[in-house]
Amino acid sequence: MIKVNKKIEYGVLALLYLNSKEDKAASVREMASNCGVPEALLSKVMQTIKNVGYVSAVYGNHGGYKLTKTLEEINLLGITLALDGPIQVADCLKPGNETCPAKQSCTIVDPMNVLNQKIIELFQTTSLQQLSAQKELSVKEVTLS
Repeated sequence: MIKVNKKIEYGVLALLYLNSKEDKAASVREMASNCGVPEALLSKVMQTIKNVGYVSAVYGNHGGYKLTKTLEEINLLGITLALDGPIQVADCLKPGNETCPAKQSCTIVDPMNVLNQKIIELFQTTSLQQLSAQKELSVKEVTLS
């Protein structure tokens, strides 16, 4: 099954919540409570998101995190790469993976690579602004040839 993992879901929810704060900081506890997600995992997610520059840490009594980029500047691919690494729909697409015994005669590696690239393109062109506006995402027909 191909799906977005919990870290990515929680990261998106937290960034959308921070956007609603209108330049005010929100603590991990506040975000976790309002988004209905576990505080411990969200804390790790936010640290990673801070390290890639989507948020900044605010220290003090009313500290927490606040956005440093607009929702239009943040795409789903950037969040995915930061929190989960490269997208790969098959193990054989992992760079340096030479362990597949059928690699020489495989008939699906090229079509899977095309599919993988289309997913990457969709994630790259999907901003959090689009997700927050609940716009229907346009997905072109996937052709594997």
